[in-house]
Amino acid sequence: MPELPEAETIARALDEALVGRVVGGVVLLRGDVFRGRVDRLTKLPGVRVERAYRRGKRVIVVFETGEKLVFGLGMSGRLAVVTREAELETHTHLRVGFAGGVELRFRDPRRFGGVWLFAADEAVVGKRLGLLGPEPLEISSRGFCGLLDRRRQVKALLMDQAVIAGLGNIYVDEALHRAGVHPMTIASDLTEDERRGLWRAVRSVLRTAIKHRGTTLMDYRDPDGAPGGFQQKHRVYRRDGQGCRTCGVVIEKIVAAGRSTHFCPNCQVLGL
Repeated sequence: MPELPEAETIARALDEALVGRVVGGVVLLRGDVFRGRVDRLTKLPGVRVERAYRRGKRVIVVFETGEKLVFGLGMSGRLAVVTREAELETHTHLRVGFAGGVELRFRDPRRFGGVWLFAADEAVVGKRLGLLGPEPLEISSRGFCGLLDRRRQVKALLMDQAVIAGLGNIYVDEALHRAGVHPMTIASDLTEDERRGLWRAVRSVLRTAIKHRGTTLMDYRDPDGAPGGFQQKHRVYRRDGQGCRTCGVVIEKIVAAGRSTHFCPNCQVLGL
């Protein structure tokens, strides 16, 4: 599932490709991926794109009217910017055409994602899309440490979008390894130094992953169709049975927070 670095990569690419372009037409090819009144899409032609950005794992295209087209990528969602003549891939559910012959296409084979259109005065968090916590690249060390003052397994806590936005299985595993924290540690048991170390690790992992344009394991591609490269930098995620890049001990896989979880039993020792 695309997480913060993948969504950030996509949003930056859309911002570069679409800002200033005027919508020419909208074609919804599968109605159940659009969450809302379909007739609202017919009002987009003629409006100009103002910017594109990310919030949590969502990609948001903002128009000059203030309306916002929000994309949830789910497990297999992909946004592509192509020419109007480009071959239409199967499972393409939405086409947004722009003057000049460019199209934004949303494809989602598994259909766990979705598309929303928000009015100018509607917030993109809350009732319709659920609550989102603070951004991990924006929250202060003090704020982050405060979030950890809960008696919950640290991996489950970091993956809770209402607590902190954008983190998922890949980047939580990678950050916990860099911080030397076992994924099943109770968050409130972490010392202040451990909490600050985890804050630094989360930010470092995310920034490096964004630099490498995200992780491609199966479906993820950026809007130009290129895969990410951060999978080559993974220290633990999906490296079970291989040696830890820090100490050489074999990486293990367990289930934590209901997800396959990868860690080094030497670098990440569970406290008593």
